[in-house]
Amino acid sequence: MVRIRFGKFLVIASLLVIGISSCSKKDVEVTALEMGYSYFPIDSGIVKIYQVDSISYNDNTQKIDTFQFILKEEFAGIAQSEGEENHRIIKRSVQFPNTQSWEPRSSTFVLATAQNLQQVIENQRIIKLVFPVGQAQSWNGNAYNSLGRRNFTWQKVFASHPVFDSIYSPSLSVLEANINNFVEEVFTSSTYAKNIGLIEFQHTNLNKQASGINGYKIHYKLITYIKP
Repeated sequence: MVRIRFGKFLVIASLLVIGISSCSKKDVEVTALEMGYSYFPIDSGIVKIYQVDSISYNDNTQKIDTFQFILKEEFAGIAQSEGEENHRIIKRSVQFPNTQSWEPRSSTFVLATAQNLQQVIENQRIIKLVFPVGQAQSWNGNAYNSLGRRNFTWQKVFASHPVFDSIYSPSLSVLEANINNFVEEVFTSSTYAKNIGLIEFQHTNLNKQASGINGYKIHYKLITYIKP
């Protein structure tokens, strides 16, 4: 009887050790997992300066116009609302060539949750990132608006990304739209660097008419950023 009980004790003890070891391993894996919150740091106070290149196509006049200006983005407090979570305000202003003054532009708003990062742009809420980064193959970026489903997918995860003379690593790239047919060309891509945020943004929206092309292309590239 003593031997049987001792044998049972050894089995139970072994199972406890295995269970503790398994739990510890899982805890380490969860701790080591890159959630990705730092790819859009909303509490950093970072001021970002972008070069913006834009091309406008007009099928009526057959005219193509090009524009270049500087865009500044900075966090400017919290937008409080009843019954909803508070959003961070991103204040935006632009500076045109041969000028020294900054002209205000419409602000955007961001909300970071444990599951995703949402940005409100021109009254449309977009899910820009999902957490943990790189885990979901795709997600509906328009889940919180009425624009219709649009699948966002990862292009690059934890990679290096060049912008001008700088290499940002690690970085994430998200393909937000990629349509190219006889009727339209739509392409949108956003790239984020860890502890900085958005470092490059490309957006093409063209309608291919019988009379010509109508629409625009816009490209943001980070020039510099200032940390407080």
